[in-house]
Amino acid sequence: MRPRMLLAGFGIAAVTAGFTTATAHAAAPGTVDGTLAALGYSCGFTAATSDTPPNTLTIDQSTVVPDCGGGVQLTLGNSPTFTFDDTAGTASAAEIDLSGGALGITCTYQVSDATLTRSGTTRTYNGGPFTATKTAGSGLCPATTSVDTATFDFH
Repeated sequence: MRPRMLLAGFGIAAVTAGFTTATAHAAAPGTVDGTLAALGYSCGFTAATSDTPPNTLTIDQSTVVPDCGGGVQLTLGNSPTFTFDDTAGTASAAEIDLSGGALGITCTYQVSDATLTRSGTTRTYNGGPFTATKTAGSGLCPATTSVDTATFDFH
């Protein structure tokens, strides 16, 4: 049961968050550090962004550097675009796709309409839990799973 939980946790295709990253196309590219946690597992990452908040930006999936440990693998399946509402203190992404794997099995999930809340006056945004819906993968991958927490620290 633990391998299935592991796959569900990091086969997540979203948030959180992902969080997980896009081709830099704006004049002021930045970076993001993030953490996604699910089913007792946590995976951190760094990536390049196309701009800096409060401007709309995209996380470049090709630059994601995951730090999961324990044989867990995490990849961002898209380059999610984040919009910021400084008045409300939120960052939102319409779609985040994640693939995770362990023990040779990969699960792919999508989180839709993820909204994270800014921490004070920083550019750190936290959210969760988010429901992630399976889009591909082994029969061992559950149809849905939860991203318990997602943190994105934009620089």
